[in-house]
Amino acid sequence: MSRIIAGRFDKTVDADAAVEALRREGFAGEEIDSFYVPPPGQHSMTPLGGDAPYASAGSRFAAGGAVAGAVVGGLLGMLVAWLVARDYDLVVVIFGAALGAYVGSLLGTMSRLRGGRPEEATREHPVEPRGGRMIAACVDRSGMQPRAVKVLREYGARDLGRAEGVWRNGWKDFDPRAPLMTP
Repeated sequence: MSRIIAGRFDKTVDADAAVEALRREGFAGEEIDSFYVPPPGQHSMTPLGGDAPYASAGSRFAAGGAVAGAVVGGLLGMLVAWLVARDYDLVVVIFGAALGAYVGSLLGTMSRLRGGRPEEATREHPVEPRGGRMIAACVDRSGMQPRAVKVLREYGARDLGRAEGVWRNGWKDFDPRAPLMTP
């Protein structure tokens, strides 16, 4: 495992300047890695995409609201279509039920999205940093860690921290959900 210092940058210009400054401080090209981290929830860590099911605290019960809304809306749509089409035209009744189910599912989902509070960060489930460009430097050589910290701070790195990981022409096992330790 290699020792790594990393920081996130909001501006590409600052990230590029930090990479150049790291080179001037004696870091070799293979000791510097630059990559983009997408915003939380877009890391495709689950089969359906995203990082975790119900990533938003307010959406926890949205699926149940959609089902309930679809059932109620479908029944109401079918009833209204039947009342309008007194000749029992089956196509009109089916269309009314489908339209009612669609509108009902939307309204049911929206009715359940209220009242969610963001979950607080814990040691096991920290709040993820925002997306942006990450600059990481391998600091296995003696005396390189303070240089990397100084340069990244000087050029405005956010979420500056240290980690241990596999370094082969870049940081290979980076996990955007894992918090960095303070440098």
